[in-house]
Amino acid sequence: MALHILLKIAPVAAALVLLAGCDTPPGTTTGSKPQALQASGTLELSDVVSSQVTPLALGGKNYLLLASEVRGLVLLREDGTEATSLDGGSVERFAVQPAADGGWLIAAYDDGDGQVHLRSLDIEPGTGQPGMKYLGMLKVAAPQSALCFGRQGNRSHLYTIDENGLGHEYVVHPRDQAWLFTEIRPLHFGQQVNSCVVDEQRQRLLVSQPPLGVWSLNASAERDEERQAFIAAEALGEEFGSLWLDRDQDLLWLTSGDRVQAFPLSHPRGKALYDRELYELEPVSIARLSRALFALEEGSDAVQRYAVELPGTPSEQEPTAEPAAAAAAADIPRVSPRAQTAPVASTGDAADDPAIWVNPKDRSESLVLGTDRKRGLNVYSLSGRLLEQFAVGRVNDVDLRAVDGGRYAALAATSNRTTPGINLFGIRRSGNVEHLGLREMGLQDPHGLCMYRNDGRTMVWVSDKGGALHLAEVELGDDPLEWQLQPRAKVSVHGRVEGCVVDDERGLLFFGEADRGIWRLDIAAFLAGNAEQELVAEVDGNRLVADVEGLDIFLDGDRGYLVVSSQGNDSYALFSRDGSEFIGHFRVDINLALGIDGSSKTEGLAVTSAALGNHFPGGLLVVQDGRKRMPAGPQNFKLVSWAEIAEQLQLQ
Repeated sequence: MALHILLKIAPVAAALVLLAGCDTPPGTTTGSKPQALQASGTLELSDVVSSQVTPLALGGKNYLLLASEVRGLVLLREDGTEATSLDGGSVERFAVQPAADGGWLIAAYDDGDGQVHLRSLDIEPGTGQPGMKYLGMLKVAAPQSALCFGRQGNRSHLYTIDENGLGHEYVVHPRDQAWLFTEIRPLHFGQQVNSCVVDEQRQRLLVSQPPLGVWSLNASAERDEERQAFIAAEALGEEFGSLWLDRDQDLLWLTSGDRVQAFPLSHPRGKALYDRELYELEPVSIARLSRALFALEEGSDAVQRYAVELPGTPSEQEPTAEPAAAAAAADIPRVSPRAQTAPVASTGDAADDPAIWVNPKDRSESLVLGTDRKRGLNVYSLSGRLLEQFAVGRVNDVDLRAVDGGRYAALAATSNRTTPGINLFGIRRSGNVEHLGLREMGLQDPHGLCMYRNDGRTMVWVSDKGGALHLAEVELGDDPLEWQLQPRAKVSVHGRVEGCVVDDERGLLFFGEADRGIWRLDIAAFLAGNAEQELVAEVDGNRLVADVEGLDIFLDGDRGYLVVSSQGNDSYALFSRDGSEFIGHFRVDINLALGIDGSSKTEGLAVTSAALGNHFPGGLLVVQDGRKRMPAGPQNFKLVSWAEIAEQLQLQ
């Protein structure tokens, strides 16, 4: 169907001249308040019936994209003529995102078939004109009230929120002949959500929910939601929405009744920098293109154009550090897991710390031990399959050491908080794991634990919530069930210690003080009374971010790295073997091909340089995942190839 344009005030050229003079600058009053803003022109449409408009650039030209209840999607040129349309479908809302090739991704909810359709908008090579191509679809259970795109790690994430307030985050990505919608997590709101946008600069999802306000929460599923009011309801009235993100001006535009407002994205709960009434119009959708503001009434066949004086950020408002912090976080290299374990049986904050046993006879049969701190110890294969569970209580950390001769190839120890003490496990050369019992210690609440071999003796360091690190020796008898635990030393610490590791060859203990950093202790010198702990890597909010959690040492001949969980920014920091030099950091990100989510809020970790088959030729890193996604569920452990880490950080 044809579209035609009628400029009510003047022809197009004259209307463009008027753009600079039709708006009264904010703060200028006529009488008690600014006069209502009058349209400088009208785009009269034919058989569109639209409730959403958004501007976009394509092939060096500007366009307006409109939802149509009778024609699906309609694309207008700047002069108001039609460029392309679907000519079918009933669309009230859609989301757009720039694509890497200069085109656009469009996700549109079609009320007719109850599906979200994904399309591309590009310049067609044959005609040089815009064209839409179908990519895939998502069947949804309820009508959608809000759609928005956000970009994370070069991926397109789509957020959908239905009329019941149930939201979902998906990654949309190509696979074979059609694009897939891979669900990351559910999101829960109340009813009456009507729009959303993603502030990619700060990685915040903004959601309009009248009459409550505009909410802000982390766009990344690997972060805590941190839901908070971005704009309070009292600043907006009862009916508001139509969020539109102005990236050029770093503003959030919205409508409230007959008002159009713009708020600074850098200042949550800040004052509106632009606030004007529109003359005889209550818009349901607005968008800015150049110095023109375009507005639609619900189900309209006319787009109103207004000239606007763009607001500027007040000089008294200092810009926040959020964009810089977000940019720094985005620059952290990313690696992907090659496998993940089955989730632990317990819900909530349960999985905690792993250890790796390298099978000396067949490395492909090596094991991952992982604690469920509400239940006990789990044993997994390298593929992540659960092999065995030991329900021995609220165990926190686990570590192991190979032993020479005897019945077992290795001994593993866990700290137990149910009965404060140490559980001991024997690992046979066949890979069978046996529980050898628990020995109590006079501790208030044992947490961090690491093992230590010296002159054929097996030792255990364990931290107490009461504020000390305790060293005890494991003494095996002829009957392994009759083992003893002998206290040997105690180290006073400054704060909470969650993780530790010992470099056996050098006799160095490293332990992490959650809010302070990484400490190092020469064990032999300390036992001789000649050494104190020293802080070798301090929490700085960038390379190492509190809380400091799991620690382990990657050893490959003379080469070695101290690997640390930097929980506060969901990353992993590498230091030199002695802990004094920062080497780099990385994040564990989604592996879409294998359907494995990334890791975040990591507690414990374990690493080995042993080649463990095709997936882990240069060694293996195992990390606890504090937020299980794809789908959401109980926590588990992620298995990462060290070869990929070495490549990303360009390790020699």
